[in-house]
Amino acid sequence: MKKIALLISIPFIAIIAALLVLVLLVNPNDFKPLIKEQVEVQTGRQLTIDGDIEWRFFPSIGFSIGKTALSNPEGFATPDLVKFDNAILDLNVRPLFQHEINIGLVTLDGASFSLHTLKNGSTNLENLAPKKTSVENEVPVSKDSNVTVNANDTTPPSTNINDWKITLEGIALTNAEVLIQDDKAGSKTKLSDINLSLSQFSPGEWAHLAFDMKGDLGQQKISLAGKTDLNIATTLDAASLKQTEFTASYSDAVNKFDDITFTIDQFSFGEWANIKLIAKGKANELMVNSDSSFAVNVPKALDIIRIKSFQSTNNVTGKGLPNENVTAVIGFNTSFDLNKSLLKVEKLTLSAVETDFNGKASVELKDIPRVRFSLRSPNIDVDALLATLPKSDVEKTADTGKASSSNHSTSAPVKEQEPDLSTLKTLDVAGTIIIDQFKANNAKMQNVESVFSVNRGVLTLSKFHSDLYRGAIDMTATLDARKSTPSYTVKQSIKGVKVAPLLIDVMGESLIEGTGNIAINVSGKSLKPTALKQNLKGKVSINFSDGAVNGVNIPLLIRTTYAKIKGEKVNGSEEAEKTDFSALSADFYLSKGNATTKNIKMISPLLRIHGEGSAHYINETANMLIKTSIVGSLKGQGGKDINDLKDVTIPIRITGPWAKPKYKLEFDDVMQQKAKKEIDRGIEKLEEKYGDKIKDEKVKEAANKLLKGLFN
Repeated sequence: MKKIALLISIPFIAIIAALLVLVLLVNPNDFKPLIKEQVEVQTGRQLTIDGDIEWRFFPSIGFSIGKTALSNPEGFATPDLVKFDNAILDLNVRPLFQHEINIGLVTLDGASFSLHTLKNGSTNLENLAPKKTSVENEVPVSKDSNVTVNANDTTPPSTNINDWKITLEGIALTNAEVLIQDDKAGSKTKLSDINLSLSQFSPGEWAHLAFDMKGDLGQQKISLAGKTDLNIATTLDAASLKQTEFTASYSDAVNKFDDITFTIDQFSFGEWANIKLIAKGKANELMVNSDSSFAVNVPKALDIIRIKSFQSTNNVTGKGLPNENVTAVIGFNTSFDLNKSLLKVEKLTLSAVETDFNGKASVELKDIPRVRFSLRSPNIDVDALLATLPKSDVEKTADTGKASSSNHSTSAPVKEQEPDLSTLKTLDVAGTIIIDQFKANNAKMQNVESVFSVNRGVLTLSKFHSDLYRGAIDMTATLDARKSTPSYTVKQSIKGVKVAPLLIDVMGESLIEGTGNIAINVSGKSLKPTALKQNLKGKVSINFSDGAVNGVNIPLLIRTTYAKIKGEKVNGSEEAEKTDFSALSADFYLSKGNATTKNIKMISPLLRIHGEGSAHYINETANMLIKTSIVGSLKGQGGKDINDLKDVTIPIRITGPWAKPKYKLEFDDVMQQKAKKEIDRGIEKLEEKYGDKIKDEKVKEAANKLLKGLFN
């Protein structure tokens, strides 16, 4: 029994003996000069170790080192590049018997790191390199040791002192902090409460890593924590992760996200990894709940990174949103070619507020990224979207605003400014958007196709086509924003459109009916509201057929006005307030806020109309003179024809605002025409009665004066 007990106690006796030998024969402070000199040789910086290096035996065998610092050059924010309050080095006992000090986990408590960039661009990491040594193969380092340094040796540090070999396996941080200051950019970032632990690892073996930290970026506050199992291989492409999870929080003056989670089931180069990202929080008074998942493949060659089955559901609630609740879902597959810096997005789908898009896109990273895309939607209803928006405070107080504006008419007007289009100079975007059904302002379009591009400040709409109320609309346009005052051109053609249904849908009433053709060719400078109208110039041509002008019945207006002049009683009429026509055309020339025309023409079975005048499109008022000739039979009182107005040109003056124009017949000119007609008719009768006698000039002149006096 005693022999068994003795046999069992031998290992313990050996360990105790080894510890005694270790404590008695190895003084850790003998390493201080070596450590200082080696650090200075390897970094060119001074290392300061306050206090002694001491042995520790609980809970494991090792060293403890007091406050230690690695200096910064002069002129930087902190005197030290790296410093720590305490360091603990765990030792493996067994290698001690082979004259090896195998350091296990190194724990640094209260470590502090600083990275400072000065205004001239220099940093405190510059010149952090081994000191230049003489060309001799071996350079003595310490007078008190037998250690030498080979000037040509580039292998990882493995130090020998007094025939002892020292190796280091890993490191852990507690209560660490990092300061990143950039005087050139004017930024300062501080990471604090950094804790990191890494279990003992070896190439090809799994190790557990955990960390957490807090960050202060001025107005932004962040926190980050994570854990993962990692397999560190001899080459990067053989490394892998599993059971990875990161959690984070972020806050600033208006945003706060306390729940951000990022997880990876496993990751290995050349294999698909499943990733999930969840974020919940508040952004500008809106509550956000985002849930995304996708699979990613990173090849060992690091050439093309692929993502498949990306699906992101984002719910946002709050005031100012449609129904105060919007859910947007986006999905796609993508690949990024690192060699070509080319990102491709396929099977793109986007759904939000009952609006769906699908398509594809690509982004080529250059000095200005080159973006190309193609999108299609089966249906977009802008009115339905706007109907779900809450009524804004501006709309609620529109009436009171108008009243107050009248009371403060003397207040200084708001200064108009050009919109900031500088972003267009940084874009190279081109794409196509197709919408099968589109509705906006109650106007309905079908088969809408637009092709446009933005290239370094020039926006070009090379094609816009849509089917519109049995007709079609085509348009091209450019906007040049390269100068401080932008310029633009617009060419538009509307053909075969049924005007009445369009105007009824948009305005609730139709001022004109028929089949319309409109050609627009305009250009201008400035996008300020007033300057835009003032600088607009060009030509607008209209051509309508088989329609009517609503709001005025010109034949009825002529009959009733003529009856009043003759003193006849005017009865009410049940005739519609409209003037039919078989053709209506005009050319309007736009300049300095006015649209002028000299060739308004309208043809109907009863009338021939020619007009001229102007429409002020800043004030939205009109001043037109319409000259009407009666070519048919206009029934008067009792159904009698008004034949005495036939072939007489009747001027009609149209004035006032576009919404409610006024129509007035200028009958002074009509009566003069009628008088001249009667004079000519009277002279003809006198010639028939008196024959050659009336041809005497004096007699004829006297007859003319008499007849004129009768009709004036």
